[in-house]
Amino acid sequence: MRTNSTDSLTSTLPIGPLQEGIWLFCRLNPTSPAYCMPEVFYFDGDFDTEAAEFALNEVIRRHEALRTTFHQTDSGGVQIIDHDPEPVPVDVIDLRGLSAVARKPLLQSAIDTAANLPFDITAEPAIRLTVIRVSEIRTALVLVAHHIACDGMSMGVICEEFGEIYRSARRGAPLDLKPLGPGYSAFVEEQLAELSDGRLNKEAAYWREQLAGVTGSALPGGGGAAERAPGTLDTYMQSVTLDDGLAVALLAFARRARSTPFSILLCAMKVMLAVATGDGDQAVGTATSGRTPKFARTVGALANMVVARTRIEMTKSFTAMLEQVSLGLMDAIDHQDLPFSRVVAELQHAGLQPGTDVVRTVFSAGTTGSGLKLGEGKLSEALAHTAEGPFDLAVYCDFSPSGIALDWQYALRTYSREVAHDYCAAYQEILAKLLQQPDAAMDSLGLTETLARVVPSPRSDSSGPQHDAS
Repeated sequence: MRTNSTDSLTSTLPIGPLQEGIWLFCRLNPTSPAYCMPEVFYFDGDFDTEAAEFALNEVIRRHEALRTTFHQTDSGGVQIIDHDPEPVPVDVIDLRGLSAVARKPLLQSAIDTAANLPFDITAEPAIRLTVIRVSEIRTALVLVAHHIACDGMSMGVICEEFGEIYRSARRGAPLDLKPLGPGYSAFVEEQLAELSDGRLNKEAAYWREQLAGVTGSALPGGGGAAERAPGTLDTYMQSVTLDDGLAVALLAFARRARSTPFSILLCAMKVMLAVATGDGDQAVGTATSGRTPKFARTVGALANMVVARTRIEMTKSFTAMLEQVSLGLMDAIDHQDLPFSRVVAELQHAGLQPGTDVVRTVFSAGTTGSGLKLGEGKLSEALAHTAEGPFDLAVYCDFSPSGIALDWQYALRTYSREVAHDYCAAYQEILAKLLQQPDAAMDSLGLTETLARVVPSPRSDSSGPQHDAS
C-alpha cells in the first residue's frame, strides 16, 4: 500500500479516508484558508527566534504528517512523505519601531493574515510559524497547521513538543521527549485495510439506516440579507463565555442528570434549531477524536465527523430530550470508525441522501489548552479569527478551569453579523430557561418569543414534524 521512491527519500501512500473530504475541498478551492488551524499566543519575556525555528523543524522532522505533500494522480489522490525535508523558515515581522497607536491595527492585521494565509499543500509542509516582535519584551506567535495533516489533539502534541524543544535549545540541555507514536501512514493503512476487508460493513449499514433522507440542520438566515454571495466562505467569529451563574447551573444540572456539560449544550442547540425552524428532525455534526491508545500521540487528521440525529419534541421536557440526545450521541460515537466521507458515499450510493448537505451545523468540544510552555516569561493565548469555513455554522465548546466558552463561527453567505450576534445572545437565554425549568414542557417556556427578534415565528405546531430518525 505504501511505496518508496528509488532514492528512498520519499514514501507514497493514498489519501487517507479521513482526508478525502478535505482534499476534495482543497482541489475545488485551492486558495482557500478554510481548513487552516491557527493558534495565537502572546509571550512576555526574552523570546529566541532561532530556538523557535529549530523547535519548529524538529517537530516537523519527528512527525511525517508535517512533511507530507498532496497530489492528484490518474489513480486518485496520494500523499508523499518527505524523509529529508528542507528546513522551514520562521516568518518574522518586526513592529518594535512603531508607536503603540500605529502598531495596534498593524499587529491585528499581521495576526489575521498569518492565521489565514492559504497553504499550497501540493508543494509545502502543512505547518508554519510567524513571529511578530511587538516590543522588546512582547512577542506574538501565530502557529498554523492545515487540517489535512493535523487535528485538534495533534495540535496539542505539536505545541507540547515545540515548547519542550524550544526550552531545551535555550538551555543547551538534552531533550527528554515522550516516545513517538506510529506515523500517520500507519493509521491510514489500518483504516484502508478495515474498509477493504469488510470490518466496517455493520457501521455502514448503521449509518444508511440512521441518516436515510437526512437534511443537515441550520439556523435560518434571519430577516436581514447575508453579507456575502452564496458561494463565498467568509466567516464571522463570535466568542461567548457563559456567565458564572449560568455555568454553575449547567454543571449542577449535569451532575443531577448524570450527563455531561457538552451533551447539555448540544441538546440546547438542537432545541434552539427546532424552535427556529419549526422542524423536530435535527441532525448536527460533531467531531470525534478517532484515536486509540496506540495512536494517542500520532500527528495527523485522525478526527472524524459523526452526525447526531434526534427528533426534538417540544411538548416534552428538556430532561427527557437530554436523555434522547445523550443516547443518540453515544450511539453515533459507538459507530465512529467509518470515515465521514464514506458515510456520505454510502448514502448517495443507496439513494438515501436527497442531494442536500448532510452537515450544515457542527457542534463540537474543543481541546482544553494547547500545552505550550516556553519557560521564563508569561504566555497567554488569544482567539484566532478564521476567515473562511465550509459549514454554515460551527460552534466549539471549551471547558477549562477559567470558564465555559463557546466560539461561534458563522458563514457570512448565510448570516449577517447582526443576526450572528443575536443568535449568540438567544442561545444563552434559551439555555438559561431550559436549566431553570428542566422538567417543564419546553413549549411552555417562551422559547419562541426568545427567538422572535432573530427569525420569524415557526409554525404553530411547535413540536415539528415527527420524523423517524431511527
